[in-house]
Amino acid sequence: MNMKTPFLGTAYYPEDWDESQVPYDISMMKKAGITCARIGEFAWRAMEPRPGVYDFGWLHRVVDALHEAGIGVVMGTPTATPPVWFWRAHPEAAMLGANGVRNIHGGRRHFCSNNPDYVRASRVIVEKLGQEFGSDPAVIGWQIDNEIYHNGDASCVCADCVRRFHDRLRREYGSVEEVNRRWDLNLFSQAYEDIDEIPAPVNAWHNPHIQYEWQCAHEEADVEFITMQADILRKYTTAPIGTDMMPLLGLDYEAMNQKLDVVQFNHYDPEGNLDHPVFWFDMLRTVKDRPFWNTETAPQWPGSTAAAWAMPGEGFCRVNSWLPVALGGEANMYWLWRQHWAGHELLHGHVLSPEGRPAHVFGEIQQTAADFDKASRFLSGTRPQPEIAMHFTSKSWKLFQQQPVFNGHSYEGDVRHVNTVLHRLGTDPDVIGARHSLDGYKVVISPELFSLEDGGLSARIRAFVENGGTWVAGPLTDVRNGIGAHYTDRAMGMIEDMTGVRLDYSICNDNRHLKAAFADGTPAGLWTWVECYTLPEGAEALVTVTEGHSALVGKAIAARIPVGKGQVILCGMMADEPVMRKLLAPVLDAAGVRRYDTTGALTVVPRAGEAGEGLVLVEIAGKAASIGLDAPMTDILTGDVVSGRLDVEPYEVRVLKK
Repeated sequence: MNMKTPFLGTAYYPEDWDESQVPYDISMMKKAGITCARIGEFAWRAMEPRPGVYDFGWLHRVVDALHEAGIGVVMGTPTATPPVWFWRAHPEAAMLGANGVRNIHGGRRHFCSNNPDYVRASRVIVEKLGQEFGSDPAVIGWQIDNEIYHNGDASCVCADCVRRFHDRLRREYGSVEEVNRRWDLNLFSQAYEDIDEIPAPVNAWHNPHIQYEWQCAHEEADVEFITMQADILRKYTTAPIGTDMMPLLGLDYEAMNQKLDVVQFNHYDPEGNLDHPVFWFDMLRTVKDRPFWNTETAPQWPGSTAAAWAMPGEGFCRVNSWLPVALGGEANMYWLWRQHWAGHELLHGHVLSPEGRPAHVFGEIQQTAADFDKASRFLSGTRPQPEIAMHFTSKSWKLFQQQPVFNGHSYEGDVRHVNTVLHRLGTDPDVIGARHSLDGYKVVISPELFSLEDGGLSARIRAFVENGGTWVAGPLTDVRNGIGAHYTDRAMGMIEDMTGVRLDYSICNDNRHLKAAFADGTPAGLWTWVECYTLPEGAEALVTVTEGHSALVGKAIAARIPVGKGQVILCGMMADEPVMRKLLAPVLDAAGVRRYDTTGALTVVPRAGEAGEGLVLVEIAGKAASIGLDAPMTDILTGDVVSGRLDVEPYEVRVLKK
């Protein structure tokens, strides 16, 4: 089935409804402008009501009806929800909690990806599903499982998980003596005599390095579980395969999607927080060399048996639906189509109510569908054109989870803050992982990149700078090795050797005792963590300590250091938006980065390709904004020709073509 992109989709659960409701649901999807339905992801029992007994007739009828209506299908594998008959036969396959209590049947994602019985049963149902629908012309893509991730806790601690953990330690360290040495297990007499003695990190004040390796072992299991399913499906289908992931980097997006075809992403963000998905979409488009799919977002609000927040303002649903497409995706899908009539998520946002009545945002959804259709040729024939990259890595995420450095620290929050500042400066940066190429960027920014020992990253950064690039590094960058331990012969791993700088002091700050200013005397109010440097000859101090402890006064907090043909901007600070703008704007301008003159919370996405050049503008705060245009442009959505200073209304979307 050839799908016109971008497409507007929704999650549909026909197994929850009498089959007589399907024609009505499909007729309303057509009325709404829905062109894609995600189905099947939780329907294992409906597909296999008893062990080895399969019923796909109902699913074929739904798929056929959707296809006849011109609605594509993203088919989900149901491995997140094994039936009770599987749990009854294999209760030991359920996750074992850190408290020693094993999960029982109910909910979802409650079985262990390392358990051989669960893996075996998953293989069988995926094989059957692939055989049934792999060549079905209605199926435009596949979603494997649902929201598989472990967010830094011990998760399952069963014997299968511990065995896998030990296998990782043997592979990464070789011997128990090396584990003891690198983890400094002489401390507290923690040293082990055999790798098999090393426990799951529960019920003790555990070394952060054991917690890091434990999480990595779980990550490997989840990647293997998803990749196993993709390998099965590829025997039967050529449609793109992905797995829907949440806004968490505890599970490495680069590793998980390496052998998948399309990045899939679920997010639920309220009014006032749309800078969050902007940040994630800036990242998602860099993971694979094809547009990503936003597989879930709420038309109004998320919820379970209670709504998570109040009604957003008019226009929010439309602008939230547009963001992934503006920033490089090719799909936005709502969760869910028809609100559940019973069960866990009675108050979740929806397109239709349980009685089949359109939600109050139905008109916004129809407008979004019409807009997607109008802009289809331009959007499908262009891609965002970033000149800046900013690092956000899974290794740093995991290391900061185990050692957050100071109370209240949020790695994602701080990096996202820098991303928001860059957008307010009229740019649209790529957010990249450790393995991503640096070719083609004028500026690379690495805030809180805790360790550079990550897939050859330090060598790539060094080459980028020496060949003429500008690297903005810090704070909390390059201050830990690959497992999160301090260096003992220097404070920073590569930076001190590369630049000749010396990191003298790392200060936890609350602005009572430490004051700083730019070279022109402008005060620089600083956030919680501050790094103070001694600079080499030829470096230029940009921000220095003006008041505080006598050992700190006069120390550089931010500096420009020439290296080879390029430069390093060492930034030992995080600060509010005006301070960060003052620091970063001259850096971008000196590097020749194109910036647009904007006011308000306007997301500006330059795009170019075989369909021409232009801008997509999305106002994300529900307040008036504006942009200065340097040439006349045509708004594809309205047909208007605009030029000069353009006012953008609250939650307005503009698609401008030169």
